[in-house]
Amino acid sequence: MDTRDAFPLGKKRCLHLLSETSRRKEGSVMNRKLMRMLIVAAYILLPVFIAAVSLRNRSFLSAGPPFLGIVSYTWLLTGVIIASRPRFIEHYFSLDKLNRFHAIMAVVALSIGVTHKLWVTVLWGWVYRYSTIFGDLAIIFFLTIAVLSALILTNWFGRKKIVKTAKTTLKKYPIANYEKMKFVHNFNILAATFLAIHVLTMTVIVQGDYLAAAIFGGYFALAFGLYINHKFLKPVRLKKNLYTVTATKPERGNVLEVHLKPDNGEVFPYQAGQFVFLRLYDPQYSSEEHPFSLISAPQDRDEVALAIKDSGDYTHRFQTLQPGVKASLEGPHGGMWHVQEGMHDKTVSMVMFAGGIGITPMLGILENSAHLQFPNRMVLVWSLKNQEEYGFTDKLQSLKDRLPDFRLVPFFANESGFLDEGKIDKILQDNEIRYEAAEYLLCGPPPFMNAVEAVLLKKGVSKDRIHYETFGL
Repeated sequence: MDTRDAFPLGKKRCLHLLSETSRRKEGSVMNRKLMRMLIVAAYILLPVFIAAVSLRNRSFLSAGPPFLGIVSYTWLLTGVIIASRPRFIEHYFSLDKLNRFHAIMAVVALSIGVTHKLWVTVLWGWVYRYSTIFGDLAIIFFLTIAVLSALILTNWFGRKKIVKTAKTTLKKYPIANYEKMKFVHNFNILAATFLAIHVLTMTVIVQGDYLAAAIFGGYFALAFGLYINHKFLKPVRLKKNLYTVTATKPERGNVLEVHLKPDNGEVFPYQAGQFVFLRLYDPQYSSEEHPFSLISAPQDRDEVALAIKDSGDYTHRFQTLQPGVKASLEGPHGGMWHVQEGMHDKTVSMVMFAGGIGITPMLGILENSAHLQFPNRMVLVWSLKNQEEYGFTDKLQSLKDRLPDFRLVPFFANESGFLDEGKIDKILQDNEIRYEAAEYLLCGPPPFMNAVEAVLLKKGVSKDRIHYETFGL
């Protein structure tokens, strides 16, 4: 008897399950898109709703300056909320995208606040000159921290000569240190407090509007409470659930693989490709938390593994890390796991472009794929400067042995030049990948990801099929 015909109901059941999984994936994607639109709409419209209440007794002509002030106040406080890493919002946007949005909108909100200040000064400066002291202090604090943060914590306008000159000058001072600037950045909460005092002074003492004051004060209390929880209460809670470093393994390319086990219970649930904020409790290391990708599979609830590249003062000290050190892990964060939703269909390939240490989330996703035995073709293009950076050889060989259809393509810049359109075309052709029949995962330096994404978009790949994450949080 032909066994292929022995289980017709089983075949139908499999087809039904495949179709059901596909519908769930499409529904999940649509739900995320809808929630993203709702969150963005709430962000934009919130100051409008607040203004409708607080400016209800104002004439149209006199409402302009305070409306700008309300927009600036609301968006700056929303920036404090975003900086507190709200899990609900991050689930739909991922932390790296939230941080970029936070940085851009902080500049926009501050610009609107300065415009508000100038407009009020021109119209009624002589009337409110003593009532705006705290507002002036808030603007000074916000502006100073914003400029320093842009110069030290980001690469904005990095090619401009005036920016290079400013950075060179700043390097002469201790504040130019990345870690110190991260600490100074926290003083934005003081600026937000000055801003709230200014707004409440104007609303209660000058205008006598207690309803508006309650709304303004309530929103500040929400932002301030989330900030206090994030900076002070959460670290205390995390310290009650410590992890212990159980093993370390040096890899080529100045990378250290670190394994940690929870002291109590199991590892928290996470998705493959996510990352955590690591904080070490040892006098040799800074108490500052830093983000690192999980390279382990979420099915392993006994321990987690991270990969840490020596890329600065903080991570350089990690290279001497020994077993026994206590640590806390805060997370998980990151949205690159969405790429796996397309793996229900075995005709869809997964193509991963990793630049340098950008391979780390890919390793976690591949480990998860091996556990779940995804039948899909998976191609990992790992771009490196040279062969001396080519590490994780044991892990990659293990993945080759366990994954049904895994292709590894090391790409060395010193041998093959820049990874351009022609080289990407050849790699995909050699591995029988059709552009329209794959999900793409990008991680690495921004110029690398931008170049690869540009090629994919040029080839007609939908943005929904391109998943990426930027390091440097």
